[in-house]
Amino acid sequence: MELSNLQIASSPVSRLPAELKLIDVNPERFEQLVTQLKWRLEEGHGEAIYKVGVSNSGNLIGLQEKDLERSLCTLKSMASRLDADVTILRCYAARNQAKGGSKRVAEILVRRILGKKELLHLKIAVLGDCGVGKSTLLGVLTTNELDNGQGKARLNLFKHLHEIESGLTSSISHEVLGFDSKGNVMNYSDSRTAEDIMHISSKLLTLIDLAGHQKYFKTTILGLVGHAPHCFMFVVNARTGLVSETAKMQLRLAIALKIPLFVAVNKIDVCSLGILEQTIDQVNQSLQSICDHRLCAITNPGEVIVAASNFCNNSLRITPVFQLSCTKGNGLDLLKQFLNLIPMPCSDIQIRSENNFIEFQVNEIYLVPDVGVVVGGLLNCGTIRENDRLWLGPYKNGEFDCVRIYSIHRNRSPCHTVQAGQIASLAINNLSKEKLRKGMVLIGSNTKPPCACLIFEASVTWLSSRKILNKGSQITIEKENVQIQLYLKKQPEYIVEGNRIIFRQGNIIGLGIVKKIVPLLPETVT
Repeated sequence: MELSNLQIASSPVSRLPAELKLIDVNPERFEQLVTQLKWRLEEGHGEAIYKVGVSNSGNLIGLQEKDLERSLCTLKSMASRLDADVTILRCYAARNQAKGGSKRVAEILVRRILGKKELLHLKIAVLGDCGVGKSTLLGVLTTNELDNGQGKARLNLFKHLHEIESGLTSSISHEVLGFDSKGNVMNYSDSRTAEDIMHISSKLLTLIDLAGHQKYFKTTILGLVGHAPHCFMFVVNARTGLVSETAKMQLRLAIALKIPLFVAVNKIDVCSLGILEQTIDQVNQSLQSICDHRLCAITNPGEVIVAASNFCNNSLRITPVFQLSCTKGNGLDLLKQFLNLIPMPCSDIQIRSENNFIEFQVNEIYLVPDVGVVVGGLLNCGTIRENDRLWLGPYKNGEFDCVRIYSIHRNRSPCHTVQAGQIASLAINNLSKEKLRKGMVLIGSNTKPPCACLIFEASVTWLSSRKILNKGSQITIEKENVQIQLYLKKQPEYIVEGNRIIFRQGNIIGLGIVKKIVPLLPETVT
């Protein structure tokens, strides 16, 4: 399907009904339009795309220049009432008009001004084989400086000396990229810090860099399910294509999680046009075999707008693909424009409307001087505030302790609350770091102590060709959301019905949903 044949989606997330024109609007109609725009901004978490010059039936009728300018003036007045900015994304000639006709259609981004509402925040996990340039690409995006061809741009993303020496990512790292209300890029250029970027951005992206080597596949799984990304960027080397089984398994996992995905074909400057076409065709065939999606190459700003608008529309079965070079700069502007326009997926809106039950998943543990123990992770549901008391566990005996939250940090800045779907670091009261481990949870203390389990049943979908597990097999489990019974050999975990699970034994990988748990009795723990 060609993007040129698609229009802006009318998704309820962040898109508005088209308007033919906004001229000679009486006060009553103006208030109706403002109310409509306010509702759509709330649905889109602070942003929406407005189309002017389109009939209610979707026909691109267009407006003369004078009427278009007056309509844009009205839209600016509407946005001003709601503390929002207006940015013209593109204007183009209307279809089916007489030769030489001057009628045009305008597509406009409306986004709330910084500080007027909660910051729009998206998490994007970056997948791909080792050596495809994932860290380098993130380094270029976040510093606004091209790579020197030797991996200079990736150095700031590495956490460990062995990563710098080998050039391979072995851990999960986070970088931020922001956009202001006009869509301008806010990154580390001009000596900005992460705190500066957050404070001057109206839309913030957390880019989650994941390992590509088979050796660190367990860490990659944790990043896939433990950070609840809103979408995936799958990076492919233009010269070598999709060759390793690890990369193919990453792609299967990403699609199985039913999270939107787009493809970045990197290093196009070091391969011929023929090889590039073969690589894109190979990725396209892999997508079609897994989920019946097709790649659509993004080559101009108009296609970016249409692709971003339809990004969460799974019924179209198209996946945007960008052709990039981190040394020459090819395609980077189109990718930045796409990241600026990506809407918040519907699934995240549903997460935020959960009940008041609190569940925080501990993914990292730190010992900070003059602060004490700090745990980092994802808030699956509920809201956590400073001075809240929560249950922390389970420990090896299956029990939980009541702890107090002393302070909260998000995006390296202090805050007072954290909401469902957000990643945060929480400072807790006097505890020994040695007693804690990754995989623990914080649960609301307004309930009785939570119950851990060692045995549960799950309905599983297999993601690998081999589908046989021997009785008594030991498997690796990463909590997330086949009727088989599983036994945790190492220690009890907090698991509830409906949790997603990803498990593997060697090359056997499955994804499923917990159907039944066997609550742990204290005397059963040895």
